[in-house]
Amino acid sequence: MNSTTVTLSIYLANAQTQIVRSLLTPVYIIGNLTNLANILIFLQPTLRLHVCSYYFIGASLAHLLYLNMGCSTRVIWAWTGYDLSLKSLIFCQTRVYFVIFSLSASRYLLCLISIDRWMITSRNALTRQLSTSKTARRLIIRGIVFLLLIIIHAPFAYVLTDTIPCGASPQSNLFILYTIFNVALSLIPLTTLVIFSLLILYNIEQLRSQQIAPVEQTSVINNVSHAGRRYKKKDMQFIRLALIQVAAYLIFNTLHAYNTIYAVATQYRIKTADQRAIEGFLNGIGLNLHYTYTGITFFLYTMASVSFRKICIDILRNPVKHILTCI
Repeated sequence: MNSTTVTLSIYLANAQTQIVRSLLTPVYIIGNLTNLANILIFLQPTLRLHVCSYYFIGASLAHLLYLNMGCSTRVIWAWTGYDLSLKSLIFCQTRVYFVIFSLSASRYLLCLISIDRWMITSRNALTRQLSTSKTARRLIIRGIVFLLLIIIHAPFAYVLTDTIPCGASPQSNLFILYTIFNVALSLIPLTTLVIFSLLILYNIEQLRSQQIAPVEQTSVINNVSHAGRRYKKKDMQFIRLALIQVAAYLIFNTLHAYNTIYAVATQYRIKTADQRAIEGFLNGIGLNLHYTYTGITFFLYTMASVSFRKICIDILRNPVKHILTCI
């Protein structure tokens, strides 16, 4: 190994440490606080009866688990140089299980949000009727149980050796299964989100392009109750929430997904030390961006929804009252 390679490796490692210290430390603290705030706000009476609130609460819980099982160890390592997952195989495998589960759960719930908003914007009445709280609860419970079971193999593909410190071993019998799952975890959510976001936009555009209703129909529409109009307005706010969150997800997760697929595609290729150093650095950047995404959802919701902002302000004025309403 020449001096140039050593210099590059050290430089990228130091740069990664500084990025984690300056970026992930505030992301970890703010992300925990804001995801708890998300849960508190979506549990308020004016929002918790809406179908999408179940999905947003679940996603915030998944983000909390992801931050505390994944991001926390990176922050501790950046400041102290100590990582328990590099010392204990049991901790390594336990951490991997919960990181993969929380990551899978948050992506699953985000996909459900997009699918639900597509259903609610559909011109087909039967499709719209599928968007119910009962359906949401069933999909969440069954999906979470399925994910808990399907990823149970993943930790056992990880080993702790001098050459592979808490990483998936190609010699493991479960490595191929783990690789397939890892690629699917990256591609399926991205594809699903893109497809259903486009369908939502198409449905909205179709609704806007409809001809103005005749006088008789207009008179009926004018008699719709104020509560009904508020419900439609809230639905549109949740549609904006879904689309903005999908856009942010694509921005902050594309590099991480690319790194995962690239690593699988080139796993048997012989690489130089410089290549490994650069790939490791890009992989770290992808992870940092993904952790950042889980920490900024509160600000996305605040930007997209008037109801969310209003409840947030009310909670700041009287926090005890609003906390008690969730109990």
